[in-house]
Amino acid sequence: MKTMKAVAPYHHPGYLNFKTAPCEAWLKCGGRTAKAHYPIRILHGLAFRWELPTCWKNKREVRLRFVEPVSISFDTFPDYTRYEIIPFVWDCWPCYFEKTCQWLKKHHVRTAIFTSSQTADRMKSRFPQMHIMYCPEGIDTSLYQKGKILQERTIDLLEYGRTTQNHDIPDSIHHVTTSLNNKSSLSNEQLYAAMADAKITYALPCTQTQPDFAGDIETLTQRYWEAMLSRMVMVGHAPKELTDLIGYNPVIDIDKEHSDEQIMDILAHIGDYQELVDKNRETALRLGDWTLRMRQVMAWLQECGYQL
Repeated sequence: MKTMKAVAPYHHPGYLNFKTAPCEAWLKCGGRTAKAHYPIRILHGLAFRWELPTCWKNKREVRLRFVEPVSISFDTFPDYTRYEIIPFVWDCWPCYFEKTCQWLKKHHVRTAIFTSSQTADRMKSRFPQMHIMYCPEGIDTSLYQKGKILQERTIDLLEYGRTTQNHDIPDSIHHVTTSLNNKSSLSNEQLYAAMADAKITYALPCTQTQPDFAGDIETLTQRYWEAMLSRMVMVGHAPKELTDLIGYNPVIDIDKEHSDEQIMDILAHIGDYQELVDKNRETALRLGDWTLRMRQVMAWLQECGYQL
């Protein structure tokens, strides 16, 4: 029986790596860790594009690595040469599916975890002998503030990340957009504070904001948990993964033809949505945290025959 050890994702100075939170949750739940051995900065490009030759594999240990297909060689460096890898995979969009399959086959992956249920199902069809788990994306719930009640908040509409909305909202509405040249104009702490002071945000899956890229892969992302924890009214569309997990729709379905009028109407009756956002926060605290996910992952890995 092989011993499981997780390796922390690479820390990019000045950037928040969303793969760090599940690794920290793994540690909180008592999981073992191994030291990371990423290449020096000047060699990052080579580690992204090329792989080292596979050496003799350790028969007593296995590595849990937190990865994205676009950077899977770097994200697993250099453990793919010496250990059995169990990849925990985000963002396996259609354009990366075949690349990911080739990597899994090349490195004789026996066990894998995906944050997309649709991707997990397709991988099960491609690799029927592989142990494959679907694990919904979680969040570090401790980072997000409850904030004031909706009627006392000062930001009417907060937009961050991807959006495809064309707005005709009156200047009287306090409308904050954090994206500047596809990068956030706020620090993480400033963004958390803005979320806790905002009444409404758009929440749309990648299938609607970038359909050519996402194809039919509609998945639960961190953005929904962030909005729920911050008690913002979400206008957009809830992924089926989210509604299946929590048992209700926490999002106000967007009227694409009249979205601006819809925003104005919600603002005019903002107090009516307090019960919904209170429920959303309680639900996210109960079902969204990465520690809950890691306990489920650990139990599943033990069922697969690994020692934690």
